[in-house]
Amino acid sequence: MIKRTKEHFRLMVIIITAVIFLAGCGSTATDSDQQVVLEGVGILTGQIDSQSVEIEINGQYRAFALGEGVSIEGIADGSTIAFTYIEEEARPVLLSIEILESAAESLTGEGIFSGQIDSNSVEIEVDGEPKAFAVAPEVSLANLESGSRIEFTYREEEFRPLLISIDSVEQPVGDTAAFLVGEGVFVGQIDPQSVEIKINRAFMLADDINVEGIDDGSLVAFSFLESGQRAVIESIRAVEEPVEGEVMHGILVGQIDSQSVEIEYYQAFAIGEADLDGLTDGSDVTFTYKPGEYRPVLLSITSR
Repeated sequence: MIKRTKEHFRLMVIIITAVIFLAGCGSTATDSDQQVVLEGVGILTGQIDSQSVEIEINGQYRAFALGEGVSIEGIADGSTIAFTYIEEEARPVLLSIEILESAAESLTGEGIFSGQIDSNSVEIEVDGEPKAFAVAPEVSLANLESGSRIEFTYREEEFRPLLISIDSVEQPVGDTAAFLVGEGVFVGQIDPQSVEIKINRAFMLADDINVEGIDDGSLVAFSFLESGQRAVIESIRAVEEPVEGEVMHGILVGQIDSQSVEIEYYQAFAIGEADLDGLTDGSDVTFTYKPGEYRPVLLSITSR
């Protein structure tokens, strides 16, 4: 028969307590293992305090707590970063953060949002040329309308450039009509109220329009409609010489793809609010304008 003493009793209490403690630790570890690790790409805005940072993700700013062992030492504010994190009740917690290898190649651009090609890519008109971009998973296209002017950041990839962020650009305050953007060669002043600009521009083709049978380099008579930030050809035909009527004339440079063509033409603009000081005939220019009753009206014009 075993003789029980106070020492035996105290020892049993210690053993039972230790078992309960270890069981509790195992439960906590299991809960932690079940948390979903998420991935993201963004721009490091800066450190909020010693325990948290702010990251811009597709134009939205979000605060993250620094997880154990995570540091932003050596990462400059404004760097494009890749990171992993878990969602917590107070704020998400960073598990890792690093500069993207291609961050040095991150570029910015402006253009016209043409629309979504498929679930993973979009088309943007840049300098009059339609261009396809892949879309990073964290980039939101919500509230973007076709024809809206945008600013975006991207990086070059093997197959097509990858969008990192995209934002709409507000129209100038007090401008009731959406402005349009163009590039061309300043030919000269026609009269005190107007100028002429030579333009190479990409045009979308309306559904029932094609350029079959029209050779590149042909003189064409065409009409088009400004639709948001793009121009849509409504009629086009080859001609031997300019014809009368409400049509434009230009040279068909060629077909860009099955839905668009490039045309070189001369366009007269009312001077409007534009300042012509410092412009010389034959200089390359960028300009903004809006449709007018008789001819488009220049809002601004600058040498490139």
